[in-house]
Amino acid sequence: MSAVSALALGLAAGNAAAQERVVNVYNWSDYIDESILEDFTKETGIKVVYDVFDSNEILETKLLAG
Repeated sequence: MSAVSALALGLAAGNAAAQERVVNVYNWSDYIDESILEDFTKETGIKVVYDVFDSNEILETKLLAG
């Protein structure tokens, strides 16, 4: 299963009535190639907001800040 397919399956439970379809992804830096995110958007029409962290400390800080 491709990463694009996995993302699409994860979105199946989302709200279909939403005007703008967006998925927020928070992940380790350099974990997903940018081209995969672009392919996902092209195939699904869902915009990917991609944010990264490079240490557990950064992860915790961002999560606690909201």
